[in-house]
Amino acid sequence: MPRRPPRLPPLLAEFDDEEREAVLATNRTFYRAFNERDYAAMELLWAPTGTMVCLHPGQAPLIDRGEIMSSWRGILRHPEAPKVRCADELVIGRAGLALVICREILAEGQLMATNSFVRQSDGWHMVGHHSGPVPSVDRPRTAPAGPATAPRDRRKLH
Repeated sequence: MPRRPPRLPPLLAEFDDEEREAVLATNRTFYRAFNERDYAAMELLWAPTGTMVCLHPGQAPLIDRGEIMSSWRGILRHPEAPKVRCADELVIGRAGLALVICREILAEGQLMATNSFVRQSDGWHMVGHHSGPVPSVDRPRTAPAGPATAPRDRRKLH
């Protein structure tokens, strides 16, 4: 009987482009649920069981699913809840576990977020959200075409 090659542990197995796209789609579902104030979608997105954590900016960590979902219910019901645009997504993953690091753009500033996902039998689910303030990043604008001139060196030699 021929021997099968050893099976790699889940965290050492391949994390391919298809998985990466599935994680990004789940991350975008999170921000869509946030912006559309869709609590039902938010609840389906979070893992139904297991260890999880949610750190809203300036708040104590939440580690109980009930507390996490209660916090999202309050945020999504609040009439002044901000709209958030996700940008600069970076996915780091292994089979079964993925992180998305992204910039959250709000009207009043920017945050950086780390969203953690686990793969379960029915797809990717969120198990962590950590968001906090960072300085705004302005995108460089393209310079008008024309001859480039070196800036004048104004340093004194002595």
